[in-house]
Formats: sequence, C-alpha cells, structure tokens
Amino acid sequence: MTLHLYSTAYADRLSPDVFHGLLNRLPATLQQKVLAYRRWQDAYASLFGKLLLEMALRKAGLPGDLTGLRTTVYGRPYLEGGPDFNISHSGNRVVCIMSTSGRIGIDLEATGDIAIGDFQSQFTAAEWTTITGSATPVLTFYHYWTAKESLIKADGRGLQIALDSLDISDGQGVRDGPDNNPNILLNGSRWHIRSLPFFPNYACHIACDHPIGNLEVTEIGPEMF
Repeated sequence: MTLHLYSTAYADRLSPDVFHGLLNRLPATLQQKVLAYRRWQDAYASLFGKLLLEMALRKAGLPGDLTGLRTTVYGRPYLEGGPDFNISHSGNRVVCIMSTSGRIGIDLEATGDIAIGDFQSQFTAAEWTTITGSATPVLTFYHYWTAKESLIKADGRGLQIALDSLDISDGQGVRDGPDNNPNILLNGSRWHIRSLPFFPNYACHIACDHPIGNLEVTEIGPEMF
C-alpha cells in the first residue's frame, strides 16, 4: 500500500481576496475556527491543513467534503465514516497524511535552537543518554520528539500518554539516525514508525498501526489549491 503525504509551505501573507477565496471553500464552522486565531501564521496553518486534507480525500477518489469533520474527547480530529488522517505544522510548513488501512499519526517540527535540558523528563534514561551522547544533540532530540509525538497522535490519546513512558530506544524503536521501520507496542497495538527526511531544517515522523509501504510526497504551492 502506498501512503500519500501532502505538504505546503507559506512565506508571506496572501492577498485578502486570495485568502478569503480559499477560506470560503471550507464549511462555515471551520471558517470560524480559522478566523479565531489571532496570529495570521496560525490561521494559515489551520486553513492549509484543511485544504490539504480536502486534496488528499479527492486524490483518493473520495468526496472532499469536510462537513463531517469532528473531534474525539481527546481533541483528535476525525471524519465520520471516512479514512484516518493526521495533520501537523511547524514554522511555515503544514503536512497532512491519510491512511485507508488503519490509524496514522504525523509530527513535524522545525529544528531550531532549543534548550533540550528543559525536556529531559519527557524521555527515558536510555533515550536521554542517546540524545546527549550524539554528535548533534539538538537534531537527535527532535528525531526522538517527533517520533514520540507521531505515535501518541496515531494512538489518539495525545498527551494523556506520558512521553517518558514510551521507550523507543535500544532497538525497540527510533535510533540515533535513519531508522528502518522500527515498531513499538502501545495500547495493545504494534505501531510502526518511520522518519521522513523530506523537509530541510525539519524533523518529521509518521506512525501507524499497519506496516508502512511506499510513501509518496506531493508538494503543493498555495496557488495550486
């Protein structure tokens, strides 16, 4: 099975006409959520995430109607009767991935400078040893962080799962560097994790409860929506 990942990036603000033209493609309730953001960057991330989902549905031969978009009690978006999907954004990039075979999660993070010591409690001792012993501790931190985040997003309970309870080191999961479909048991399911090295200056992982086959990445410019 081939997974399809859709991504877009924005550097500048759109003209009001273009922005509202794209916004009007969404159901009224989703338009209100986009407009509720105070920062234009957050509004764009919300808008483009929904447009990427709409495109993913249509490319899969499904209706691109987002009126059935709901959230679980944990705040995870889902489509009633539709395939599973997940959206992530960081910096000026947004990604959306969809699976018709099971649960899926994605996490994207811009790999900027960060005080990684503030996050030590989120990792197991083995993971932290790997991070701090790496030749590039910050990049390794993001490697582990996005792997864990993609996993808890796929599971659906989000931060109800303590990140330090997920040990994905020592061959059980993500290692320091490119991985080859590592997996981990969580909530009775075996989750498969893959690093996606497609976006310079970003770390990105997907996690799903089915084997990861081929993956195609489609880059969408704002003018292509």
